[in-house]
Amino acid sequence: MTTLNNKRTGKLISIQDSLVKAHFLGHVIMGETAEIFVDGKLLQAEVLQIFPDPTNSDAGIVEMQVFEDLTGARIGDPVEFHGEPLSVLLGPGLLTSIWDGLQNPLYKLGEQDAYLKPGMHAPALDEEKLWDFTPDVQVGDEVRGGDAIGYVIEGRFDHKILVPFNLGKCRVESIIQKSRVNITGQVAVVIDAHNKTHELKLVFLQPVKSPIPFKERTIPNKAISTGVRVIDLLAPVGYGGTIGNPGPFGAGKTVMQHTLCKHALADIIIMAACGERAGEAVEVFKDFAKLKDPSTGENLMNRMCIFGNTSSMPVAAREASVYIALTVGEYYRYQGYNVILLADSTSRWAQALRERSGRQGDIPGPEAFPMDIPDQIKGMYQRAGVDSGTGGSLSFIGTVSPAGGNFQEPVTQATMDATGGFWGLSQDRADAKKYPAIDPLAYTGSVYDGFISWKDRRKILGTLEEANGIDQTISTIGLKKVPVDKYVLYQKGQTIDFCILQQDAFHEMDACTRPDRLAILNEAVQKLIDTPINFSSNGMEDEELKELIKTRFDELRQWWKDWNSSAGNEEQIATLGKKIEQFISQEEYAL
Repeated sequence: MTTLNNKRTGKLISIQDSLVKAHFLGHVIMGETAEIFVDGKLLQAEVLQIFPDPTNSDAGIVEMQVFEDLTGARIGDPVEFHGEPLSVLLGPGLLTSIWDGLQNPLYKLGEQDAYLKPGMHAPALDEEKLWDFTPDVQVGDEVRGGDAIGYVIEGRFDHKILVPFNLGKCRVESIIQKSRVNITGQVAVVIDAHNKTHELKLVFLQPVKSPIPFKERTIPNKAISTGVRVIDLLAPVGYGGTIGNPGPFGAGKTVMQHTLCKHALADIIIMAACGERAGEAVEVFKDFAKLKDPSTGENLMNRMCIFGNTSSMPVAAREASVYIALTVGEYYRYQGYNVILLADSTSRWAQALRERSGRQGDIPGPEAFPMDIPDQIKGMYQRAGVDSGTGGSLSFIGTVSPAGGNFQEPVTQATMDATGGFWGLSQDRADAKKYPAIDPLAYTGSVYDGFISWKDRRKILGTLEEANGIDQTISTIGLKKVPVDKYVLYQKGQTIDFCILQQDAFHEMDACTRPDRLAILNEAVQKLIDTPINFSSNGMEDEELKELIKTRFDELRQWWKDWNSSAGNEEQIATLGKKIEQFISQEEYAL
């Protein structure tokens, strides 16, 4: 994007909630940022449209969205244009940080005032912390945008110091030796093909709506171990994949995201609370700082960063927070790391677009969302992917909060079309306390290869579907009309649901199931599905026999549930297969 270095000014001529118009002289470019002076505060805004001034050919009128509360703004308030697009500061120090939707560190703002007020700003990254910089290039070397000139150690990660992506081929004019430096200090000077000098620091600004390029984009082909059994068995996500996670309020989307933060095997986790309810976000800010990473034993925040633009913060900043989080994810992908971005909730992000579109007077689409909302959602998810050139990946998991749990609404439907997997949460399962409440038979699926074969996945889903049909038959015409073999199949489905699909996210052992344990579970499930079980009637009536079958399955389910939360060593884990064999053969067994 072309930038203008000279700052230009204007004055407000119209105010409509977060949408304003200003009169200006000179030139303004689309997408550049501006600051509005309101009662001594500087409020950040972004240019959306530019119109000519019919009365003055040297002037114009600009339409902007303001990312902060405009209370107190008046016609005539001055505006200053910066000539730069909305950007995020990239460099060491991103991890462990918690920002608002404009990359202002929330804890730093909290030191200024207990209540966040419009116009409060603070440096995005710590400007005083010293980093041990080690150079990787020498004077005279050729570099270009995206090349590493050195590195610093950020926690347990090697953080490459990159040439800003907007630079072409350059020659290194000077570079410091191994030393300690902060993010404001110069580490190198490069000269481009036009003989223009550029000073390089540990950090640089990257426009958030200009995706960081891939070196070599490839198709996701390796599954992420999330630790959640229903996901890893039936709806896996690949490194670099995309997932939509819709569900009504109270169905467990937030707990699901917290579980993924703790247990998903990724190098870096980014959370974008783009409109999440304030109480839930505050819980994240407080609790995550105390949690241990189960994989490393370190503090969980050491591999995380959080953007907290809650539902109580300005609506317009929701859009910015998602794009900023995406850009940070792309940056770490370019560093060669596997990154998971969790956005909660993309519905509220879309609502921000709807509000802006309505104020601009655009032709509304379904449910008053912008006509191009499917394209905007696709464009957002398309920034995820695998970069085989760097060895990194960015996986994007976005929750959707459809009103009334209606999966037919535009944002959910557009998300289904844009993503490679879908984890649909069910209100009925949540009400029945079946957590995680992902319904494998409703809007749930994945195009990614997982930890078990497609054949085994289809067999489990087929059994669950048949069991669900039998359950509906029992509810409609009663148990007597169901043949014994069908009743046994129904109990098998109930066992898979209770023992595999349901999981205790707050139990130390049951909260996370890794692939080796998942393989043992799948082997037991496949054996249970494939093998007929002949219960001896011994002259019992149909009703008595079915009661016996239910009792036996209840005993198995209780034992299996206990096994999930107690079997820790190899000997204990091996008992599952033996118990299934005993159960199938109806031998005398002790559960």
